[in-house]
Amino acid sequence: MVQPSKQSAASDTGSDHKVFLWARLKLTGIYVIIVAIIVVGFSLFLYQNLQHSLYEANDSDFADTGSQQHFIEHTLSSFENDILIIDIIILLATGALGYAFAGYTLRPIQDALEAQQAFSEKASHELRTPLAVMRNDLEVLLRNPAPTKELMHKAFRSNIEEIDHLTNMTRDLLTLARSHTRALASAEQTDLADVVQNTAEKLKALGDKKGISITVAATESTHVLGRASELARVLTNLVQNAIEHTPKGGSVTLEVRHIGPQALMQVSDTGSGIEAKDLPHVFERFYKGEGTNGSGLGLSIVKEIIAQHGGEVSIESEKGKGTVVTIRLPRVG
Repeated sequence: MVQPSKQSAASDTGSDHKVFLWARLKLTGIYVIIVAIIVVGFSLFLYQNLQHSLYEANDSDFADTGSQQHFIEHTLSSFENDILIIDIIILLATGALGYAFAGYTLRPIQDALEAQQAFSEKASHELRTPLAVMRNDLEVLLRNPAPTKELMHKAFRSNIEEIDHLTNMTRDLLTLARSHTRALASAEQTDLADVVQNTAEKLKALGDKKGISITVAATESTHVLGRASELARVLTNLVQNAIEHTPKGGSVTLEVRHIGPQALMQVSDTGSGIEAKDLPHVFERFYKGEGTNGSGLGLSIVKEIIAQHGGEVSIESEKGKGTVVTIRLPRVG
């Protein structure tokens, strides 16, 4: 079942490359035609001017009419050869530069389409997995003529977990889709200290359940321009991630401060940390390191929302020692 899917994906990729190659060649052809019209027109203009100047030359400069005619014909012939060679060189150079420029022009579009295709393939795979689990559980029940109550409860619990997983993934996909089209029209001055305090209070019960303390180390009143609900979503994702990867007895610390024109918000934990090989990829969509649950979209959403607010997010981690996520936003007020 997997092999045809891969072949189909490869076929689609090859088809896309052909489409962009054809578009690139067409664009190159347009550049060459435009330059050819300009070059030919300019060459004809030069040729006619030279011809006119030669025929208007003073007859006294030549011994007789025959020598004058010979000089004119020789000069025009030599000029024709020179200008033909120059025109060919210009057109060849235009073709090469036009092809390169066409590739540069089309590259952002091609990258966007390739990213969209990769995103669609990963999304369909992630959505297909919980559906397959649900189908398998139901088929087990159907094949059993007299399923026990325990077996039924187990199948139903599994299905509810997968439905929750699908619901969360759908919500995350919708958030990512909206992040590209929604401007900060409803942005207002927001105090990050309030966002941190509120988030810490809301997630305290989740931390207590796992035996993890959530503390707010420092909360300088720090205002940014943005949507409080989305900044709270960012912080919630980070704290939930930290709780998930921190063992019992560990801690998660939240901090807000400002340095000059920048507002800084940090979430640090004493958890298991991130492998060095995974660290450069944690903000990629659907990327999941070894032993990681979830959809792999949480940190992607964080990055998208912070980018919309004109900020940036970075992460530092050491395996076995914990992780620190730092968000930098433009400060106002």
